[in-house]
Amino acid sequence: MHRFIERISPFWETIIVLLIGFGIFIYSSTTAFLKVNSDYSHSWIYKLTSQGHFSIVIIEIISLSLIIYFLKLRGWKKEDFNLEFTLKLIWTGLLIMFIKNIITNGSYKILEFLNVIDTSTVNHVQYGLDANWISILLIVIINSIYEEFILIGYLFKRLHNLNPYLVIIISLIIRESYHTYQGWMSLLVIIPVGLVFGYYYAKYKKLWPIIFAHAFTNLIAFIGMYFNLREKLNM
Repeated sequence: MHRFIERISPFWETIIVLLIGFGIFIYSSTTAFLKVNSDYSHSWIYKLTSQGHFSIVIIEIISLSLIIYFLKLRGWKKEDFNLEFTLKLIWTGLLIMFIKNIITNGSYKILEFLNVIDTSTVNHVQYGLDANWISILLIVIINSIYEEFILIGYLFKRLHNLNPYLVIIISLIIRESYHTYQGWMSLLVIIPVGLVFGYYYAKYKKLWPIIFAHAFTNLIAFIGMYFNLREKLNM
């Protein structure tokens, strides 16, 4: 078995890692997307629960363990993922998040001005939070590490022979594919994430700032849902 895994081509290695990492999520997200976008007569509300968070965390821990074991058999080492850590990288992660948010908000204002999107587009898919903070913190930490380890740390290293901008686009497409359950607004939200994260890593080859930026983004989103900040700001 070990020899068989060693003989797998880089192409099939990539397919296997991505299928283990995102296969279930792409399938469930696509199914939800088709269902949600088949009916615009009302808003769709996703209930975010502790049980749902724990389920995702368990799936991601198991999947990431399988991927790490598989890659270890393939000869990958920890050094391949640029996981060197310093406290300064936390602040870099915050800066990346702010830059991403500025681009996202600016894009939204432009599309709103051009009448491409309106409040009905934003409100078509909404979220209801019914989860405790233990599950929230777990999903923030585990999911941020999980996604960026595979989608940035692994994929950029595996495709290092390609043009970096092409790798950024490939990474973005995969990232979009398991966020489609958010509806068409995911295009606006996820594109800046994929572009900013991908560009930073392609230029600086540091993974922790990307993980921190992802975690801060999700944490702020959960805080906003918990305190219903969007509704209060719109009053």
